[in-house]
Amino acid sequence: MIKNNNLYIIKWIDSYNSFDVWAPISEMEELRNMICVSVGWIEKETNDNIIVIPHISDIENKKNKGYACGAMIIPKVAILKRIKLKCKL
Repeated sequence: MIKNNNLYIIKWIDSYNSFDVWAPISEMEELRNMICVSVGWIEKETNDNIIVIPHISDIENKKNKGYACGAMIIPKVAILKRIKLKCKL
């Protein structure tokens, strides 16, 4: 079961690729990253990563802690900001 006290908004930086086809290197002059925002429960945290789960069902199921969809591993070095949200399920 997901804990009520670990719902967060995560602002993080990701790689960006505007070239999805072969293109001349001379056209690849603009270098930038993409700023992303994710909202979800932090299910697990290590020294290097967090696992954020945005969608959870069957939350009363104590055997398998429910079902998750859309889980994302975000490297901590990519996190710009974390905002804890209040949640009562």
